[in-house]
Amino acid sequence: MAELDVREQFLGRFAEPLSGAARRRIVIWHDADGEFEEDFDALAAAAEAGELPAGERPLRFLKAEDGALFAAKRTLAREDTESDFAVHRQRPMGDIAGDLLADIELYAEHFQADGLSLMVQAVGAADTAEVREALAELRPFFAAKDRLSAFATVMPRATDAADVRAGVLAAALGKVSPSAQAIVRAFALAALADEEAGEAGRTLGRLERYGAAGALARYVGAVTGYTGELANARALMEHLLLTAFAATVPESLMAGLESRYSAAHSQFCLGIVRDWAESDDDERAALVEAAERAQDELNLEMRLAKAPISAIAASDIFPATGRAIVRDLAASLAQGSDRRAEVREVAGVRRGLAGYGEIACYFDALEAACAMQDFLRSHGEGFHEAPAAAVWEAYTTDWWQMDAAYRRFCEASERCARDADPDLADALGPLADWAEAQYVNGFVVPANECWVATAEADWERDGFVQGVPRQRRFYDEVVENELAGAKRVVVIVSDAFRYEVARELADELERGQRVECRVDAVQGTFPSMTRFGMAALLPHRAMAVDAEGDGAVLVDGMPTATTEQRQAALRARRPKSVALRAEKVLSMKSVEQKELARDAEVVYIYHNTVDATGEDASTEHDVFGACERAVRDICGLVRIATNQIKAARIVVTADHGFLYTRCPVPASDKFSRGALAASAVETGERYLVVPQGTDDDLLVKMSMEAVGGGELTGLAPRGFVRINRPGGVSHYAHGGISLQELCVPVVRVRYGGSRSKRITDAAAAEIKLLDTNRRITSMVFRVRLYQPQPVGGKVAPATYDLVLVDGAGNPVSDVRRAVADRDCADEQGRVMEVLFNLRPGRAFAASEPLYLVARDQETGNVAWREEYRADIAFAPMDDFGF
Repeated sequence: MAELDVREQFLGRFAEPLSGAARRRIVIWHDADGEFEEDFDALAAAAEAGELPAGERPLRFLKAEDGALFAAKRTLAREDTESDFAVHRQRPMGDIAGDLLADIELYAEHFQADGLSLMVQAVGAADTAEVREALAELRPFFAAKDRLSAFATVMPRATDAADVRAGVLAAALGKVSPSAQAIVRAFALAALADEEAGEAGRTLGRLERYGAAGALARYVGAVTGYTGELANARALMEHLLLTAFAATVPESLMAGLESRYSAAHSQFCLGIVRDWAESDDDERAALVEAAERAQDELNLEMRLAKAPISAIAASDIFPATGRAIVRDLAASLAQGSDRRAEVREVAGVRRGLAGYGEIACYFDALEAACAMQDFLRSHGEGFHEAPAAAVWEAYTTDWWQMDAAYRRFCEASERCARDADPDLADALGPLADWAEAQYVNGFVVPANECWVATAEADWERDGFVQGVPRQRRFYDEVVENELAGAKRVVVIVSDAFRYEVARELADELERGQRVECRVDAVQGTFPSMTRFGMAALLPHRAMAVDAEGDGAVLVDGMPTATTEQRQAALRARRPKSVALRAEKVLSMKSVEQKELARDAEVVYIYHNTVDATGEDASTEHDVFGACERAVRDICGLVRIATNQIKAARIVVTADHGFLYTRCPVPASDKFSRGALAASAVETGERYLVVPQGTDDDLLVKMSMEAVGGGELTGLAPRGFVRINRPGGVSHYAHGGISLQELCVPVVRVRYGGSRSKRITDAAAAEIKLLDTNRRITSMVFRVRLYQPQPVGGKVAPATYDLVLVDGAGNPVSDVRRAVADRDCADEQGRVMEVLFNLRPGRAFAASEPLYLVARDQETGNVAWREEYRADIAFAPMDDFGF
């Protein structure tokens, strides 16, 4: 056949290495009809003229014709026993009865020149009648060298007709794997692309020209149960998706759809869809688009809305499933229902499923709402601690968790709004209203009423709460103490870095760096404003307000408004001190960072992300996002402090905290200054500075004797109330006396160095099997896992790939994912369920050991290997109907 280079194929035999002890090669070209005699003669002439590539041995050409067989035998067996010989015979291969050259035929190699023989040799297939029949059927496909090469790549050794047909389909569909799943997926993907391009049926038409359309139809029908028109990509995808869906939900949920899917093929279709879902972005996008279209045409939204969550929790075929779950849970939580255990269980299941990333923010919001419920239910009797120091202790050990849960809810809601799924645009609306009401009325107001009631007497008398560490003593009690054990201390001051965010920072630092952290707190200076807090953190004996000037805060008579002024104040105590701005440090090169504080004992680094965002009306809504960015920045600064500045001790603190709510403060929660407006020296949204002797029964009186020289008094609204004044922001505020504003974090960071045995690296969170039954009785089976330790501190999140393998390590199930990132204390909240699908096409003996293997996705290390047994009556599909 002209499309195969016969001469090249024949000469290629002489380029192959000799086998065993052979000293030369004799290749007999059997050409029964003399079809290729001219090709042989042309090669002989080229050899005579020296035009063929030189080999290790001389190559001679010989025609063994009737009447000259004895001479040919004498040449081959006696006259020249060193050269390679190419022998042409017009005789069928294998016909050696009465043949004078029979003995040579037995030890020589053979080459057949008919088209099918060349094809068999070219593709490396077994030379059998069924293989030849399949090659003849698909002869048009092999008419081009590139397709021949593609076939050889995907099917290097075809042993039967099924291999030939599978190889042709796999090669024609983009050189995919010749597995049934890969072929069906590749065709479906190509058909969808054709339809999108307005060329429906293009791929199928190409396969028809190759003679492979019939094989494809049988193939698809055998493995998916689809019997419709292959050219109809939408119908094929609907059948494929719906059949896969049937493997993940109860049969009752499929009632009325029986004619549109095949229950007998559900496991196989599930394997196709799941493999497809794990493919590259473009291919996965095509699958999602097809699923969106199919669920709309099937009106699955209504069906799923009526289904119990337990029936659909593990199904990830249609995006509508996750949306239905989110809507149901969000609506229930918004009404106050206690579905905390269900939310966490479902989140654990879906975290390892396809498409979770698109709705992860909604589950984050649901879990944050559950954390808020946890807190409120555990404090159902209210907030009644006393004295004030006990309230402080309660906040720094427990109550802060409500601030953290509310912040997580707001962050998740913001992400959902920013990257909104149009079908879930309003899903969190009622739940957001619930969260706002619970946070403000259920926590912020009553907790701070308790705080004010117990602290008010101390504030009026002293200006601070007795028995609680004070910010004004920070340098003496924290910095000097740290210096006693190290030659250098770095202090990172992050403006408005709130206490509960600092708890998150400590966990992040311990997980990501070789450090240990201790989180303490000091009560901020009133008013809880930047210029007061920044001054209080500097070394000083006296602190005063320049009431007659611009209101600047002085320490020992020195101004403190700028970084340069603060450096001067630091050097007044310790000359080897440096003050830097964080943005400058973060933007420097490593070499420059090393030179920053070569001889310094104390390094203050000033960071401003949270306050800069919150105090701007155009960005205040993003203050919780700024908290996340601040954590990242400070982690970077700590890394610079340990690696470049060579500090073993770092302290992270703030000037003040803040109050924030997603909803603007209503007018009813704003205090009118009234007569105080004329006398006030300074007014903020959460404080007033007035001349000594000024009072108001509705406001808390705060002594400012220590900074005002007896001439000034502070007034602050109770609870959540703000002072009504022109301008300002609507959601973010500070300056007042709430726990959220006055509780200033002090994070002590200890760096042990790379060789420290005392400080260990973070370890990946583990997962373990919860099930004791290790017997598999269905092609689709579930495994329950649990995470022994919550994430936090030295326990870092981890992702594991899980797969069932046989004794030789070959996968017998799909690969599933389990994410160990739960930080909840409740053990039930760290339980997860994973749904596996056994690969079709093989039988499982009850005596055959199988192993469930968990492999850490980041390191590739096997975490554990647990033995299972499968007891399933299943007839394997070998040839898929070919």
